[in-house]
Amino acid sequence: MSEIKRNAVMVGVKVGEHSFDADGLINEIRERVMNRGCNFVYIRTKIGEKQPREMFIKWAKFFAENKIYFHFGTHRPPAESVAQFDAELVSELHSIAGEYFLGDGISEPGTAMACNFSGYYPPAGYLQNQPNADCNDMKQAHDNYVAKVGDYVKINKKIGMPHIVNIEATTLSKYNLEAGIDMPFLEMMNGNPDNLIPYIRGAARAYNTDFWGVLIAHEWYGGRRHSDILKRKRLELAYKFAYLSGANAIVMESGDERINSYSQSFAANSEICEDYRRVLSETAEFAKNDIRPKNGPETEFAFVSGRYDAYGGFCGSSLWDQFGREEWDYGDAEHSWRILDELGIRRRWADVENYGDHDFSAFPAYGTFDIAPVEADISAFLKYKYLVFAGWNTMTDEDMDKLTAYVKSGGHLLMTAAHLNYSAERNGDFIMPSEEKLKELFGCSFTGKTIKTNSGTKFAKDSVNHEILYPVSEDLMGDPLFSAGYAEYAEVELCGGEALGVLSDSFWKEGNETAVSVVENKLGAGTATLITSVMYPGNNAVYPLYRAMVREQVSASARSADIKVVGSDRVRYAVYEGDKIYLLNTDYDVPAVVKVISKGEEKTIILEPLELKVI
Repeated sequence: MSEIKRNAVMVGVKVGEHSFDADGLINEIRERVMNRGCNFVYIRTKIGEKQPREMFIKWAKFFAENKIYFHFGTHRPPAESVAQFDAELVSELHSIAGEYFLGDGISEPGTAMACNFSGYYPPAGYLQNQPNADCNDMKQAHDNYVAKVGDYVKINKKIGMPHIVNIEATTLSKYNLEAGIDMPFLEMMNGNPDNLIPYIRGAARAYNTDFWGVLIAHEWYGGRRHSDILKRKRLELAYKFAYLSGANAIVMESGDERINSYSQSFAANSEICEDYRRVLSETAEFAKNDIRPKNGPETEFAFVSGRYDAYGGFCGSSLWDQFGREEWDYGDAEHSWRILDELGIRRRWADVENYGDHDFSAFPAYGTFDIAPVEADISAFLKYKYLVFAGWNTMTDEDMDKLTAYVKSGGHLLMTAAHLNYSAERNGDFIMPSEEKLKELFGCSFTGKTIKTNSGTKFAKDSVNHEILYPVSEDLMGDPLFSAGYAEYAEVELCGGEALGVLSDSFWKEGNETAVSVVENKLGAGTATLITSVMYPGNNAVYPLYRAMVREQVSASARSADIKVVGSDRVRYAVYEGDKIYLLNTDYDVPAVVKVISKGEEKTIILEPLELKVI
């Protein structure tokens, strides 16, 4: 095994959330950063106010002398910000601070230009000039967004910024990276970090960005009751989960210096603010002493975020800010992402379709998964053993070829017929892949007809991937499963693929319909599995079948892992190079027990509430 290299984790704070004092900045950094053992600061200067050049130079000298990494956040789209930098100043800052000067940043473009509510900002706010108004289709909306973010990237690149940093509260990091961002941050606790961290980690890996971080906005988004004990405990879990997940920088937005939100105020000397400072210091100390292997956690399982998908994961009343247009509201494509909420929770004990020697249903192999952009290069896909499509996708010939190459190389692919649509229109006609490409990948063709039925599915045979354990009855005797109302399926003709599942409304073999609901194709060293539904598996009758198949693939990946963790589903875990395992008990109140299984040996681990343990 290659030499394990230390992966330094930066820990620090944001300056400028509640107020900004340029003259007092250095003293503020001494108090909030240096006295807490931290080494990172994100500076948001006062909006609309240009800072003197000598101030930036003074700051850079101080940061370099004290080995503090720093970047600025001067752009708040879609409005143009006051220009703080030119090429000469950037060059001077870089010559003074070197590696410690990370660059300039763009604050929350996804929130502002794709995922917010129409009334999020006041009437005079910067949301007035929407860049995506009245788009014809998902492609146009995507292209407008990427172009607008790209404009900010060009401003920074033109003057030689060492990095273009981005703070993003939504799932749209992949589009920011596409536009040229090279140092992405996710804003936590906006949304569920169990679901959102895989987006930024998957996007960073796909675009070969070896640095990503989190900004923990706990004052605003950790809960609206500041004095609540669970909110205070949640802050500690947020930091530990970010570290376990592979973040290269962990930044506190506010709360350590004072709290002023939700009609509540707490001074710096309050017990609550002291809690923020305690967690900050403890994280910095842990990061300094721990040697976390490079390259992030081992990950074999990924969901695929499709082309032009605009599900935000946080906020969002319409896609791509197409306010007031009902067809742009969240539909089945976007609601199919609820599959992520299934992960991290073991299947109920009475779920009879949960199989195996142990219950591995909560997490895929090694405890983590990524969400990989479909736009990624084939090399990014080859990192994963399993790929599952969720959300909107507009298919292309290039993507079909890439997925075919992935399966041939040994990957296991699961998707629905809805994900094969070449159309970018919200309510457009279904445009099928060519018969040639469909036959090669899935071993079937579409007749052009669809079947609308409330039948369930019977699995007629085992998967050729013997790790997967579907509820099979080869003679088709038994109740149809997963029926939940009417759903529409594409009629298919098999040409190499096999009917893994068939539609049925009868207990008896003779009563089965001939339509195929699941096709599996052995291709090269891998398998391509297609649920023939032309409806995305959202809030509809397709979801139960899709859910069951996804959850079984999750379990299958964990069953075949070299290191297995089984037990309490309140424990989050990640495995790093060298078999280093991070275990985090997310339970607020009681200890958690897990069993670690590796190389024929078992070890029982007990974790106290909120405990992060390394083995």
